[in-house]
Amino acid sequence: MIHKNLKRTLWSLVLLMSLPAGAQDLDSEPQLSNEETVYWYRICNAASGMDNYAMTDLNALMDGEDHDDLWRPAIYLMQTDTEDYHSQWKLTAAEDGKVLLTNRGTGLMIGNASVSVDNINVTQLTPKGAQGFTLTALGDNAYSLQSIEDDGVNRCLAMAEKNGEAITYPESDESTSVIGWKFFPVEIETGIGTMKASHPVIQVKDRRIAVKGCTGWQLFNAKGEEMPRTVSLPAGIYMVRMQQKSVKVLVP
Repeated sequence: MIHKNLKRTLWSLVLLMSLPAGAQDLDSEPQLSNEETVYWYRICNAASGMDNYAMTDLNALMDGEDHDDLWRPAIYLMQTDTEDYHSQWKLTAAEDGKVLLTNRGTGLMIGNASVSVDNINVTQLTPKGAQGFTLTALGDNAYSLQSIEDDGVNRCLAMAEKNGEAITYPESDESTSVIGWKFFPVEIETGIGTMKASHPVIQVKDRRIAVKGCTGWQLFNAKGEEMPRTVSLPAGIYMVRMQQKSVKVLVP
């Protein structure tokens, strides 16, 4: 069904593993990465009961081969661990206000073309040449991801069961529909430069963690023990708690 001249690009829902997803905290809105700061997100579907199912690139896990210039339709919704790089994505600026989505584990980007598999259009991945997506707020921290594909049709990324019934474009309550996506921050990587921003920015320098733009933050180690905020830290993963949001930070 085509609604308001908008087709859907459908994602295969293939549950290949069942690992604990862990607690997740929503960001106020997705942040774009740049040369100084990289924000890594789990991108989960906003449909009811699907908020722990994250976009996961299984290319390297499936074939173990180096990537070439071919488009690869190997992206799934899975309950992976929050630290799984194949379920982490960064957002960077593209042309015309669009956003590129790049996988941390493989370096592949979500492309702007789909391929027909069974009765659905499956979104493909590419090492280069992606044009980016338009993010549109749907409410309740959910966003749609839209792109004009190579055939000139504007499509939304959506969740669908492979070999299941065809879905229809939602006419209401889009924030909890199959076209809705939520961005859960899992790690922020920063350089030594200072970046001015209206939101808190986490910095790691000389084995010390600092948070710019937030005064009442707390630091915890991997065991959940609170740590002093001014000491030099051993290498490892730490949790920075800022108001109602917690972010994992790597100290190399």
